Amino acid sequence: MESIVSHKPTVISGKFLPAALDEYICTLLGTMHLDAIFSHYPSLVAQLTEAVETELNLAYGVSNADNSRKIVQKTLFWLYQTALVDPLAPESKNQHNAVMVTLRTMIEKSWLAYEMQNCFMPGLPLTVSPDSFSQHLQQLWLNHRAAEHPLYDYLQHQASKTQLSYFFKCDSALNLLFFDLIAMAMVGARQDTRSELSRNMWDESGMGSDYFTHVNLYKALLTENQIPLPEDNYVHLLSWQGLSGYNLFLLGGINREHYFKLVGALAMTELLDPSHYQKLVCGSKRLGMSDQQLHYYTEHIDVDVIHANGWLQNVITPIVALTPAAMTEIWIGANLRLSSIDKYYDYLLEKIIKIN
Repeated sequence: MESIVSHKPTVISGKFLPAALDEYICTLLGTMHLDAIFSHYPSLVAQLTEAVETELNLAYGVSNADNSRKIVQKTLFWLYQTALVDPLAPESKNQHNAVMVTLRTMIEKSWLAYEMQNCFMPGLPLTVSPDSFSQHLQQLWLNHRAAEHPLYDYLQHQASKTQLSYFFKCDSALNLLFFDLIAMAMVGARQDTRSELSRNMWDESGMGSDYFTHVNLYKALLTENQIPLPEDNYVHLLSWQGLSGYNLFLLGGINREHYFKLVGALAMTELLDPSHYQKLVCGSKRLGMSDQQLHYYTEHIDVDVIHANGWLQNVITPIVALTPAAMTEIWIGANLRLSSIDKYYDYLLEKIIKIN
């Protein structure tokens, strides 16, 4: 039996696909009758499983291969997109395909196990209680390198217009997804957290104005800077570090068992953004951009301070007061967000410095 990694015939057209697992999975997910394909080609399931295991071993085993990490995270990205595509798209019909769900679970388990074992993650303090948990989260944020990452100092004081434009492109994918992430956090939310989550959604949707909805504000920023927006929202620019950060949110948004990780990751995002965006705005104005052009970021400087406090006091505190065991999952989600964004910012700073 040939491995699909080295020799992967498409079961649709008879042509050969590129060797990358992520591209093959993307093609299969776009197939209208995927169940029939697996029935007609029973060996394909074993080949896919073997290919995923091979890439996972390369990505999170002894090798720690960057290329395999990107392939794994891009594969997971495509699997998650089945929850976000147009309802009539073929991918939507394959959202719960048993083979694809199995492959997704394999990736998630291996990825999380690696992160838990190899990334610096301070344990939940022994003195923590539901009443003090929010304060511990704030200290976690304040003490982490990501809170004052040198990327934003560079953007504030040294970046050129071309470098800043590249940053805006790389910031697109997650910024344009954020409405969906808040919506995912609202599904099945505790009754006493819904008011705060609704306030987040109201702000994200421009308080009822299409013009001021945050997705449109970001698209306007790109237009003002003559940056065309491709269909994939610049996902193709993301490294494995960026894809990991993107996938972290969908891990919690799509898998109910990881919901509290999503809560922790979102809380860290609200804490991180204001000070970062303040530096970004200063750097953008240094290069001649106006408040109107920067509305997306200036809006978040003030609003996210309010949201951060709201997440801590009105979402997380009620959750852990009722379910203290949730503290561990929220803590893990918060740490994973800090770790992933720190690695991504390291990569992005190195990449931007090299741009002329």
